[in-house]
Amino acid sequence: MEQNNKLGLFPLRIFLLPGEQTTLHIYEPKYLQLVKECYTNNEVFGIPFQGKTTLSEYGSVVKIVQILKKYNDGSRDILIECAYNFKINNFEAKKDDKLYPSGKVSILDDINFTPNNTLVIKVSSYLQVLLDKDITVEMNDLLSPNSMINIMNLNDNEKLRFISYSNEKKNEFFHKKIKFMQILLNQEIKAEKNYYLN
Repeated sequence: MEQNNKLGLFPLRIFLLPGEQTTLHIYEPKYLQLVKECYTNNEVFGIPFQGKTTLSEYGSVVKIVQILKKYNDGSRDILIECAYNFKINNFEAKKDDKLYPSGKVSILDDINFTPNNTLVIKVSSYLQVLLDKDITVEMNDLLSPNSMINIMNLNDNEKLRFISYSNEKKNEFFHKKIKFMQILLNQEIKAEKNYYLN
Protein backbone atom coordinates (compact mmCIF):
# COMPACT_ATOMS: atom_id res chain seq x y z
CA MET A 1 0.00 0.00 0.00
CA GLU A 2 1.42 3.37 -1.04
CA GLN A 3 1.15 6.17 1.50
CA ASN A 4 0.19 9.82 1.14
CA ASN A 5 -0.65 10.13 -2.54
CA LYS A 6 -2.10 13.63 -3.04
CA LEU A 7 -5.39 13.66 -4.95
CA GLY A 8 -8.11 16.12 -5.86
CA LEU A 9 -11.31 14.84 -4.23
CA PHE A 10 -14.93 14.85 -5.37
CA PRO A 11 -17.16 13.40 -2.58
CA LEU A 12 -20.18 11.58 -4.01
CA ARG A 13 -22.71 8.97 -2.95
CA ILE A 14 -21.17 6.32 -5.22
CA PHE A 15 -18.53 3.68 -4.58
CA LEU A 16 -16.84 1.96 -7.53
CA LEU A 17 -14.59 -1.08 -7.54
CA PRO A 18 -11.67 -1.41 -10.01
CA GLY A 19 -12.91 -1.73 -13.59
CA GLU A 20 -16.40 -0.35 -12.89
CA GLN A 21 -17.57 2.62 -14.95
CA THR A 22 -20.26 5.25 -14.51
CA THR A 23 -21.27 8.63 -15.95
CA LEU A 24 -21.28 11.92 -14.05
CA HIS A 25 -22.87 15.29 -14.81
CA ILE A 26 -20.43 17.98 -13.64
CA TYR A 27 -21.80 21.49 -13.08
CA GLU A 28 -20.31 22.98 -9.88
CA PRO A 29 -17.37 25.32 -10.64
CA LYS A 30 -15.02 23.59 -8.16
CA TYR A 31 -15.54 20.16 -9.72
CA LEU A 32 -15.46 21.54 -13.25
CA GLN A 33 -12.00 22.89 -12.36
CA LEU A 34 -10.98 19.45 -11.06
CA VAL A 35 -12.28 17.61 -14.12
CA LYS A 36 -10.72 20.03 -16.61
CA GLU A 37 -7.32 19.77 -14.90
CA CYS A 38 -7.44 15.97 -14.72
CA TYR A 39 -8.57 15.60 -18.32
CA THR A 40 -5.97 18.05 -19.66
CA ASN A 41 -3.09 16.50 -17.67
CA ASN A 42 -4.29 12.89 -17.98
CA GLU A 43 -4.52 12.61 -14.18
CA VAL A 44 -6.84 10.75 -11.83
CA PHE A 45 -9.01 12.08 -9.01
CA GLY A 46 -10.59 10.52 -5.93
CA ILE A 47 -14.25 9.99 -5.10
CA PRO A 48 -14.61 9.47 -1.34
CA PHE A 49 -17.96 7.84 -0.56
CA GLN A 50 -20.36 10.41 0.90
CA GLY A 51 -22.73 8.72 3.35
CA LYS A 52 -26.01 10.24 4.50
CA THR A 53 -24.35 12.08 7.37
CA THR A 54 -20.60 11.44 7.16
CA LEU A 55 -17.79 11.14 4.66
CA SER A 56 -16.35 7.62 4.48
CA GLU A 57 -12.62 7.08 4.83
CA TYR A 58 -12.79 4.85 1.72
CA GLY A 59 -13.20 5.87 -1.89
CA SER A 60 -12.42 5.22 -5.54
CA VAL A 61 -9.54 6.56 -7.63
CA VAL A 62 -11.02 7.24 -11.09
CA LYS A 63 -9.77 8.23 -14.51
CA ILE A 64 -11.79 10.14 -17.08
CA VAL A 65 -12.41 7.82 -20.01
CA GLN A 66 -14.29 10.32 -22.16
CA ILE A 67 -16.02 13.71 -22.16
CA LEU A 68 -19.45 12.68 -23.40
CA LYS A 69 -21.07 16.09 -23.78
CA LYS A 70 -20.33 19.77 -23.18
CA TYR A 71 -23.21 22.15 -22.47
CA ASN A 72 -23.55 25.88 -23.19
CA ASP A 73 -23.51 26.69 -19.45
CA GLY A 74 -20.07 25.02 -19.13
CA SER A 75 -21.32 21.85 -17.48
CA ARG A 76 -20.40 18.49 -18.97
CA ASP A 77 -21.14 14.78 -18.88
CA ILE A 78 -18.15 12.49 -18.39
CA LEU A 79 -17.51 8.75 -18.37
CA ILE A 80 -15.22 7.59 -15.55
CA GLU A 81 -13.62 4.26 -14.65
CA CYS A 82 -12.29 3.15 -11.27
CA ALA A 83 -8.59 2.25 -11.24
CA TYR A 84 -8.05 1.61 -7.50
CA ASN A 85 -9.67 2.06 -4.13
CA PHE A 86 -8.17 4.21 -1.40
CA LYS A 87 -8.32 5.17 2.26
CA ILE A 88 -8.12 8.85 3.24
CA ASN A 89 -5.27 9.86 5.54
CA ASN A 90 -5.85 13.60 5.47
CA PHE A 91 -8.73 15.69 4.05
CA GLU A 92 -8.31 19.38 3.08
CA ALA A 93 -11.48 21.28 2.21
CA LYS A 94 -9.75 23.87 0.01
CA LYS A 95 -6.18 24.98 -0.59
CA ASP A 96 -4.24 27.60 -2.59
CA ASP A 97 -5.78 28.35 -5.98
CA LYS A 98 -7.87 25.16 -6.06
CA LEU A 99 -11.63 25.41 -5.57
CA TYR A 100 -12.03 21.70 -4.95
CA PRO A 101 -11.04 19.69 -1.85
CA SER A 102 -7.98 17.45 -1.84
CA GLY A 103 -6.34 14.96 0.45
CA LYS A 104 -3.55 12.52 1.09
CA VAL A 105 -4.63 8.93 0.56
CA SER A 106 -3.28 5.40 0.77
CA ILE A 107 -3.91 3.33 -2.35
CA LEU A 108 -5.37 -0.04 -1.38
CA ASP A 109 -3.72 -3.07 -2.91
CA ASP A 110 -5.72 -5.18 -5.33
CA ILE A 111 -8.81 -6.52 -3.63
CA ASN A 112 -7.74 -9.75 -2.01
CA PHE A 113 -10.48 -12.19 -2.90
CA THR A 114 -10.03 -15.90 -3.59
CA PRO A 115 -13.36 -17.74 -3.96
CA ASN A 116 -13.40 -21.08 -2.15
CA ASN A 117 -14.55 -24.25 -3.96
CA THR A 118 -18.02 -24.26 -2.41
CA LEU A 119 -18.66 -20.71 -3.61
CA VAL A 120 -17.39 -21.52 -7.12
CA ILE A 121 -19.82 -24.47 -7.28
CA LYS A 122 -22.74 -22.33 -6.04
CA VAL A 123 -22.04 -19.50 -8.49
CA SER A 124 -21.56 -21.99 -11.34
CA SER A 125 -24.93 -23.58 -10.49
CA TYR A 126 -26.60 -20.15 -10.37
CA LEU A 127 -25.14 -19.17 -13.77
CA GLN A 128 -26.22 -22.46 -15.36
CA VAL A 129 -29.83 -21.74 -14.38
CA LEU A 130 -29.60 -18.04 -15.27
CA LEU A 131 -28.04 -18.65 -18.71
CA ASP A 132 -29.89 -21.94 -19.24
CA LYS A 133 -26.66 -23.68 -20.29
CA ASP A 134 -23.72 -25.52 -18.78
CA ILE A 135 -20.60 -23.53 -17.89
CA THR A 136 -17.95 -24.66 -20.36
CA VAL A 137 -14.19 -24.19 -20.23
CA GLU A 138 -14.58 -21.22 -22.59
CA MET A 139 -16.91 -19.57 -20.09
CA ASN A 140 -14.63 -20.10 -17.06
CA ASP A 141 -13.81 -16.40 -16.96
CA LEU A 142 -17.36 -15.97 -15.57
CA LEU A 143 -16.05 -17.65 -12.41
CA SER A 144 -13.02 -15.39 -11.98
CA PRO A 145 -12.92 -13.28 -8.77
CA ASN A 146 -13.66 -10.03 -10.66
CA SER A 147 -16.58 -11.58 -12.57
CA MET A 148 -18.01 -12.98 -9.34
CA ILE A 149 -17.90 -9.54 -7.75
CA ASN A 150 -19.81 -8.15 -10.76
CA ILE A 151 -22.35 -11.00 -10.71
CA MET A 152 -23.20 -10.19 -7.08
CA ASN A 153 -24.41 -6.73 -8.16
CA LEU A 154 -23.34 -5.13 -4.87
CA ASN A 155 -24.76 -1.79 -3.81
CA ASP A 156 -22.42 0.95 -2.57
CA ASN A 157 -22.69 0.03 1.12
CA GLU A 158 -22.10 -3.67 0.37
CA LYS A 159 -18.97 -2.78 -1.64
CA LEU A 160 -17.64 -0.72 1.28
CA ARG A 161 -18.16 -3.61 3.67
CA PHE A 162 -16.72 -6.10 1.17
CA ILE A 163 -13.35 -4.35 0.76
CA SER A 164 -12.85 -4.23 4.54
CA TYR A 165 -13.48 -7.99 5.01
CA SER A 166 -10.90 -10.74 5.25
CA ASN A 167 -10.97 -13.34 2.45
CA GLU A 168 -12.85 -15.80 4.67
CA LYS A 169 -15.47 -13.16 5.51
CA LYS A 170 -15.76 -12.20 1.82
CA ASN A 171 -16.58 -15.83 0.99
CA GLU A 172 -19.17 -16.02 3.78
CA PHE A 173 -20.74 -12.78 2.57
CA PHE A 174 -20.97 -14.06 -1.02
CA HIS A 175 -22.36 -17.44 0.10
CA LYS A 176 -25.31 -15.61 1.69
CA LYS A 177 -25.68 -13.29 -1.28
CA ILE A 178 -25.72 -16.05 -3.94
CA LYS A 179 -28.18 -18.10 -1.85
CA PHE A 180 -30.58 -15.15 -1.81
CA MET A 181 -30.05 -14.52 -5.55
CA GLN A 182 -30.78 -18.21 -6.25
CA ILE A 183 -34.10 -17.97 -4.35
CA LEU A 184 -35.09 -14.88 -6.36
CA LEU A 185 -34.13 -16.54 -9.65
CA ASN A 186 -36.14 -19.68 -8.80
CA GLN A 187 -39.19 -17.56 -7.95
CA GLU A 188 -38.80 -15.68 -11.23
CA ILE A 189 -38.64 -18.92 -13.24
CA LYS A 190 -41.62 -20.35 -11.36
CA ALA A 191 -43.66 -17.20 -12.01
CA GLU A 192 -42.81 -17.32 -15.72
CA LYS A 193 -43.83 -20.98 -16.00
CA ASN A 194 -47.14 -20.34 -14.25
CA TYR A 195 -47.76 -17.37 -16.52
CA TYR A 196 -47.20 -19.43 -19.65
CA LEU A 197 -49.32 -22.32 -18.34
CA ASN A 198 -52.33 -20.08 -17.90
